[in-house]
Amino acid sequence: MMKSFGNNSLEFQMVLVVFFLMTALAYFLLIIYEITWKQKWKRIIKNMAVFTVTFLTASCLSVRYLLYDWEQNSFILFKIPYVVYVAAGICGIAYAAMQIKDALRQGKNHLQGNAIQESLDNLPSGAGFFDEQGMPVLINRQMYRICRYLTGRDIQSVAELREALEHPLEGSVSYDPDFQVYCFPDGSVWKFSEDFIVAENGEQFLQFLASEVSELYQNKQLLEKENRKLQEMSAAMKELSQNIVMLTREEETLAMKMRVHDDLGYSVLATHRMLLQDSEETREAFLSQWNRILSLLRKDNESAAGTLHQMVQKRADALGLNVFYTGEMPDDPEAAELMDVILLEALSNSVRHAGATELYVNISSGIHEWMLVITNNGRKPDKEIEEGGGLSAIRKKVENCNGIVSIRSFPEYSLIINIPKMEEYV
Repeated sequence: MMKSFGNNSLEFQMVLVVFFLMTALAYFLLIIYEITWKQKWKRIIKNMAVFTVTFLTASCLSVRYLLYDWEQNSFILFKIPYVVYVAAGICGIAYAAMQIKDALRQGKNHLQGNAIQESLDNLPSGAGFFDEQGMPVLINRQMYRICRYLTGRDIQSVAELREALEHPLEGSVSYDPDFQVYCFPDGSVWKFSEDFIVAENGEQFLQFLASEVSELYQNKQLLEKENRKLQEMSAAMKELSQNIVMLTREEETLAMKMRVHDDLGYSVLATHRMLLQDSEETREAFLSQWNRILSLLRKDNESAAGTLHQMVQKRADALGLNVFYTGEMPDDPEAAELMDVILLEALSNSVRHAGATELYVNISSGIHEWMLVITNNGRKPDKEIEEGGGLSAIRKKVENCNGIVSIRSFPEYSLIINIPKMEEYV
């Protein structure tokens, strides 16, 4: 028959009591750990019950003397077979060991109290979190440093931070309204952003972030400077191009005037002699001379128009632009000259603004007007085309001839010119 606890030796009883006490201590430590880390109350209550039973059992088994004239063997706990105590103790310590192992595993994955703060302090950007009342909850080291630059002291509320951003410390921080950034005395440039975040439990926090944009700011300033230089150069090139056209026309006009002046002088003398002599031969010579002058004027006009048209082709070749014509140029020299002036401006604009390599010129003749449609194979506009100096000058010249200028930006850029025929506006 299996021995009871009371029938075993005193040494065996003491070992079993100590074993139960150690088990009770393990559960006691588990209870403290679970309360500290706010574990589930169901587990805490279960461990408290096991601790209580284990501790009371160990206390009762430690009685070795007579109680109220009773012998210890008469106590019911001493009559239970010792195997039951051994099995219960092993099960209890095994369950405690499983919970301890689980707690150690959770401890490795659990963040320490200052882990988040340390992580934020290592960030190169500034970060600050404020509760719904505007009080700081978590601010990293970089944000503290930035705030001291802004105000000369630590920030105590979100209202102070907003006030510092609106009115930074004079002589320490400057604000650039064009780029909406703050320039600090150490040469760094910071941009601030504000946003609301909501936690899993529904709490709302205000988040302020400060990002360093020093390199980006410097690059944007350099880009702005280069753009201004390019605009100035573009305006100078445009003015130079217009001056070249004007000088060329003036030279051609001067040459024509000199030739006409010489022939007119001779013709005036011939006319004077004819009037004095009044002979048939003199009259024929007079008419022949004036016919040569009229022919010269026509040839000079045609030569000037031809020279301007050649300039269009030369400029296209210099810009690497192929010009494709559909239709024929007007036989009216003034209308043809005006179209060539328009084409000179269109060549430069198509290359400069659209990066075109081909220019398409469609010329059609109606009953009362000529129509000129200019397109290119360059980039399509992403917004409405605004008239600059060149297009405005073209509009003025065309409208002086009672013509019409139309600009279409979508689906592709088109310049449409309507020029009335000579008989319509003479």
